[in-house]
Amino acid sequence: MPSSLVGGEQQLTAPEAFSRPANAAQSYTPFNTMKIQDMEQFYDQIPRMPLVLETHDVYHQDWIRFMNDLALAWAGKMPIPEFTRGPLPKRSTLIADLIDLWNSSFFLTRRVEVVLFKGHERRSGANVGTIDFNLPGLNPDSDDDSSSSTSDSESEPDRYAGYGRGVDLAESRRRRKEKKEEKRRRRREKKLRKKAKELEKTYTLYLTYVYPRDVPGPTQHGYYA
Repeated sequence: MPSSLVGGEQQLTAPEAFSRPANAAQSYTPFNTMKIQDMEQFYDQIPRMPLVLETHDVYHQDWIRFMNDLALAWAGKMPIPEFTRGPLPKRSTLIADLIDLWNSSFFLTRRVEVVLFKGHERRSGANVGTIDFNLPGLNPDSDDDSSSSTSDSESEPDRYAGYGRGVDLAESRRRRKEKKEEKRRRRREKKLRKKAKELEKTYTLYLTYVYPRDVPGPTQHGYYA
């Protein structure tokens, strides 16, 4: 991890959102788990705030601050004095801790939880280490490769009915077709296995709805002044 993570001269101030109580008048609309963005994309762009968060007392400036801090941490440019000495944390660990801090200090009281996943494995929050196979946007079989090529070989026996070798010819074509389909199937499976391995190594940010419940108090970290 770049030394700029801890080499900043000025620690970031605590987000204003942490000191703003949740607005009880908001509707806090339930929503399905949604993918925000892969962490590697933070190098190039900051994801927009999902519209549903407007009903959860989340302001655009809250979201922008959170996303910018995540981008700084992922790029190794977030100044954190507590790591000026000693071993540096992995950036995935830093991101998970930062997400947990924002959740406990802001999002959970608004019935929202931001979660970091590595592939299907949860890497932040109370349920860290659990596997979720139903994450949106994490299906390697997203490309529908059902190219069912229609062939006229089915009618070959009738077409060559007047010839002694008609049935043999139709059988030969059927076997060739099956071999081609088998090759396509193997290529597709190989491509899907490769894509699945890549996805399991990818860190991704998700947004989930939290049903009304008691939430823990704010977590103390040295990330902000």
